[in-house]
Amino acid sequence: MKIKFIKSTTVFVLTSLGLLVGIVSCKKDEDTPIVGKEIRASLQFTELEGTKGAGHGDHFHGVASAKEGAVIKINFDASGHSLASSAINLNAEIAYKVDLKVYDENGREIQDTYVNNLTTANEYKAFLIGDKLIANANSETNGGAIFQPRDTIYADGTKVNGKYEMTGLMAFFTLGNENKGNTKRLSYILRKIEPGVKAKIERVDLLDLAYATKFQGKNILELKFDIK
Repeated sequence: MKIKFIKSTTVFVLTSLGLLVGIVSCKKDEDTPIVGKEIRASLQFTELEGTKGAGHGDHFHGVASAKEGAVIKINFDASGHSLASSAINLNAEIAYKVDLKVYDENGREIQDTYVNNLTTANEYKAFLIGDKLIANANSETNGGAIFQPRDTIYADGTKVNGKYEMTGLMAFFTLGNENKGNTKRLSYILRKIEPGVKAKIERVDLLDLAYATKFQGKNILELKFDIK
C-alpha cells in the first residue's frame, strides 16, 4: 500500500542536533501531498520531562502525568524505511511518549482501524525490537530499555482495561543507559496475532527478538529506524 505524506504545519526539531527529521514545514493546506514523499506511517517521540529514573523493571512510574517537551517525528516510506537522513538522538535516561500514525493513499489517518474496539484490537500487538537491545527487566542496573503500551481508549470511545488489552499504538519508551553509545537499528512492529494470544504477551516480550516464534501471526507494519 502506498500512502502519500501530508504536509505538516509544524516543524519537529531533533532535540540535540537541531536537524529536521523526515518532515517538511509549510503553511499550505494540510491535505496537500508532498510530491515524491510517499510514506505509510510515522512515529512521534515526545519527551516526558522529569522522568529520569522513572523506569522500574518492565514499566514506568509517574510518567503519564509528566509535562510534555520536545518532539521528534520520523516518517516512513511504503517499505517501512525511515525518511530521516541520520539516526535520531534520544536522551537515554528519560522516557518518551511514542505515537503511531498510519496513512491511506489520500493522507488520511487510518491507525484507528486496528483498535476500533476490543474485538478488533485483540488481534493486534506492537513490538519494539533491536539487535543487542538490553531490556530493563534483564538489567542489573535498572538501565535497560522499556517499551510499555499505554493505550487508554478504543476508537469507538470505550475504555481499554489493563495491560493485556493495550496494543501499543501509543506507548512509553526509554532507551536506557546500558543501550547508549553505538547507533542501533530498531524496528517498530505491529503484528496481527492469533486469537487468544494477546492475553499471554508480557511487556518484556515486546522487546524480544524471538517475538515471531513465540507469538504466531503476521506483521502488518515493520518500521525501521536508527537511534543513538
